Amino acid sequence: KTLQMVVTTGSISQAASLLFKTQPAVSMSLKRLEQELGFALFDRSGYRLQLTARGKVYFERSQVVLNQMAQLKSLSESFTRGEEHEVKIAIEDTANLYQILPKLAKIQADFVDTQLNLNCVNMLNSLAILNQEKADLAITPWLVTFESEGDFESKRIGGLNFWFCIHKGLAAKHGIHSESDISLDKLNLIPQITPRELGMNLEKTNIMKKLSRSIIKVDEIRCHLAALDCGLGWGPVPDTAWSERMERDFIRFNLDKASSMVQSEIRLVKNRTSILGPCAQAIWDGLSEAIG
Repeated sequence: KTLQMVVTTGSISQAASLLFKTQPAVSMSLKRLEQELGFALFDRSGYRLQLTARGKVYFERSQVVLNQMAQLKSLSESFTRGEEHEVKIAIEDTANLYQILPKLAKIQADFVDTQLNLNCVNMLNSLAILNQEKADLAITPWLVTFESEGDFESKRIGGLNFWFCIHKGLAAKHGIHSESDISLDKLNLIPQITPRELGMNLEKTNIMKKLSRSIIKVDEIRCHLAALDCGLGWGPVPDTAWSERMERDFIRFNLDKASSMVQSEIRLVKNRTSILGPCAQAIWDGLSEAIG
């Protein structure tokens, strides 16, 4: 610290004043440091002290050490205040990450010593992870039936709807050129892409109905979207994944004209009995009002 102060002020007297030490004490500290190192840090031949070539390298490295010491001190102080060293968040890959992550970044900036551990999961397994207390918070699609899967408390942070879709190239091969051409008989002849194993029960919803004689199961959203894009079959797609390109290349449809497709919400969820630390609580308070 003495070396840093002398270099930044360019003067032993100014450094001594800022360090609340005498000039001889500062000079002695520098000499002891040089003796321990075995080489000169300063060229004292001129009017002002100048770092030697080795001194410059040593000073630059010392800045890194001092910054790390400051971070360590800040970390210990945050632990003393009760801040978490880590917050684990399980995020479903169907959630709109481009809305959620900027909000998390703003909150994390107020808790720089708390590490955010973001676990992107699929097939509604975020609630299972939360139920097993392997996460502090979960961000997931939500249906009312999920209340029975655990002792959860949740807050809505956005909407999420699912639709069926089929690539226009695949549809044309089966005489389908618009939504009005779609029928259950035609879909029965085309492979159906469905989620493999969900962490929560959706068997009674439209999204999980088996309507085709040929079933293709996938286990995560990227594979699901790639399978749809390559014309492997037809299947559901969340509106968060719907894009201008898909609007151009796909036909989106609803099987049951009398009712809407699966309509759910994106919710921030925690175990009801858990006590959140300051950072997790800030996420709980902030995200619930930030996205809609």
